[in-house]
Amino acid sequence: MKSPKGSWAVFGILLGLAVLFMLGTASELPPTVASHFDAAGYPSTFMPRAAYLRLVLGFGLGMPVAIVGILTAAYSRARNLRLPNRDYWLAPEHIGETRSFLVAHGIWFGSLLVLLVSFMHWLELKANHLAPPHLSNEAFAVGMLMFLIGTAVWIGAMMVKFRRTGR
Repeated sequence: MKSPKGSWAVFGILLGLAVLFMLGTASELPPTVASHFDAAGYPSTFMPRAAYLRLVLGFGLGMPVAIVGILTAAYSRARNLRLPNRDYWLAPEHIGETRSFLVAHGIWFGSLLVLLVSFMHWLELKANHLAPPHLSNEAFAVGMLMFLIGTAVWIGAMMVKFRRTGR
């Protein structure tokens, strides 16, 4: 199976930059962080800075790592997948390429999640710089729209890949 080294490199770099960004900006947060906001952008939950940082690093970045790990483990051994043109893509001469593509594709989705978590942290920083704290619904909506577009492109790339046979 061909190794998806490029996607691993991008994922590792994004993950490292996200950790540096979050650790590097933690001191800009107030001692008590507005960590959750209602639909109007007003804070509804507060937590100590250290707890917020543990949450965003542990869960926020841990989730993309876990998803990439699970997808890599599942796809690198996959034998019976529901794919268009599955007879072609699961044939012994193509199964390696299929697995490699799926692993790399899962890593790209993990990279997209790292970008989302980093964007959300940036929104938290901006919201907590205001007195009183307030989350920009417009910026949140733009970020979510970009994530959804990225996810649609990710899905589309997989559909295009397996709809055709050959490269």
